[in-house]
Amino acid sequence: MVSRTATVADNYFFALTLPSRTTEQLLHWRATALPADTGIPVAREQLYMVLAWMNAPTASQLTQLQPIISGLRSPSFTFTLNDAGYWPRSGQLWIGCRPAPRELLQLADLLRSRVARIGCPQPAFPFHPHVTLLRQAPTSIRLPKRDFSWPVTCQHFSLISSRYQRGRVILNTEQHYPLFDREQD
Repeated sequence: MVSRTATVADNYFFALTLPSRTTEQLLHWRATALPADTGIPVAREQLYMVLAWMNAPTASQLTQLQPIISGLRSPSFTFTLNDAGYWPRSGQLWIGCRPAPRELLQLADLLRSRVARIGCPQPAFPFHPHVTLLRQAPTSIRLPKRDFSWPVTCQHFSLISSRYQRGRVILNTEQHYPLFDREQD
């Protein structure tokens, strides 16, 4: 499952990655809809939707997780990025989907419960599907008009490792897990 030995500095998460075309559209929209001096833009490779988080899991926990996640048979789905918001406590401006499809919510719930089962606690707050666009945005930020709509088709989700090294975050996609068409079930 994991291509290298996990260390204490490694964090892992399951995420939906965005298609390249959608990422490009998001970057263009962010550059035109938001003031250039507002917050810290999230890098292109960090534009993803986190489904479940594992803070410094052990190698044993990662090994336990492999058969549990590989055995999931979740359906593929489509969601639309059509909502934006701001969390003042963390200073994050995000883009998300409203309403979130049932399949997306179920997948996140399933992954969070499996991750918690191996001993990696999950946040107490409910899952809110979003992609973070800006960090450290000031409370004075004005949300852009919601005049956007980008459909995203999800055929898989990924396990990604994250390591903070030399002042930057290094991401590595460890594994992709397929989502299945309803006709295959």
